[in-house]
Amino acid sequence: MIDVKTAFLLWVIQANTLAILLLAIWLHGREQKHFLWFGLGFLLHASGLGLVGLRDQIPDALSIQVANAVSLLGFSLWAKGLAALDHRPAPRLVWLPPLVWLVGILVPVIRDEFALRVSLYHVGASIGFAMLAMIAARARFSTGRYRTFLTVTWGSQACAGLAYGIFVLFQRPASFADNIFGVWMGTIAVIGFITSVIILAKITMDRSQEQLQTLVRTDPLTGALNRRGFAEAYQGLVESSPLDALGVLIFDLDHFKQINDRHGHSIGDRVLQEFADVCRSLLPQRAVFARTGGEEFAAVLAISEPRDAALFAETVRLALVDRTISTGEEMISVTTSVGISVSPRHRADLEQLLSEADIALYTAKAQGRNRTSLRSGDRTVTVPPTREDSPQEEVDRQADRQVAILKRISAVAHKLDD
Repeated sequence: MIDVKTAFLLWVIQANTLAILLLAIWLHGREQKHFLWFGLGFLLHASGLGLVGLRDQIPDALSIQVANAVSLLGFSLWAKGLAALDHRPAPRLVWLPPLVWLVGILVPVIRDEFALRVSLYHVGASIGFAMLAMIAARARFSTGRYRTFLTVTWGSQACAGLAYGIFVLFQRPASFADNIFGVWMGTIAVIGFITSVIILAKITMDRSQEQLQTLVRTDPLTGALNRRGFAEAYQGLVESSPLDALGVLIFDLDHFKQINDRHGHSIGDRVLQEFADVCRSLLPQRAVFARTGGEEFAAVLAISEPRDAALFAETVRLALVDRTISTGEEMISVTTSVGISVSPRHRADLEQLLSEADIALYTAKAQGRNRTSLRSGDRTVTVPPTREDSPQEEVDRQADRQVAILKRISAVAHKLDD
């Protein structure tokens, strides 16, 4: 049978290897803080147990008081890592495991007797496992199945550790050699360790896969969907929408090249980001938004009638007009032209809708930019109206701007429904 010191050595080697791996992953992507806390937790836990294994070769203050405190500190960092994985702050009692040890070891009778120190350590470890189980039970990461596995694993280890701590009080071993159930407790710890590492590895692999899919489907500058993500999300909207029609909108920022040439690409990037933020903040629930190239964006809306798409387009257009962007030297305003196409949902074709929306967009830009055009069949109607629609312009001059926009949209929807 393996002696205690050899078991400590094997455990230290395994834990340190895992710690190095986790810290290397964190260095590659420092926004993933859970890898940092997990790595440091294994490093401290292994270091503490390594010092315990050097009993009789180093001062007792290091191999007992410091070693066990460092080992239990690993639980605190694991708890911080698990909370970080769930994007939540760690609980306030995160430092309780090492604190229990440090307070208990100040009592002379505990400090001087091996059995009481072993019992105290396992009480601290049980608190650590219970804290991990509690975080896992309340977490929202991964699936409920994996969270349940973690909760049961750590909850079982907490109960086993507490029972062992009580048992030691009755057995009163004088050393590791007298501790007849120590090997069994170590076996339980190893099984729990392997189980939890496998489950956490599966969770992080699934999360990495999700993040990779997000990167593949998203525009890195604006956070909007890219063309691939747009096509996938469009199909999902077609299949799930309870409404009868779809509207496709293409937005093109007016004179964007002049902004880049005059103010630089960094300001141009900020303009794109600002526009994406405006659209996302106004996007209806059943809708998809994407950056389809350069200064061009697209959206698909589940609608009941054409005016729903026109209302969204005009709301975005007016919101963008009202927003100014600082270049450091001056404040600039940006406008957008919008092309819209509509279709019944049951026969909607994305490529055809995009092509028709592009024709409407060309009309909007040809008629002066900073306006919305809707295309249905072979007709295109522009909002705000062109000069030949002078009666509507007269209404605009007399009415509040928002009321005028609603009147325009109603007029457009009426023409398309005729």
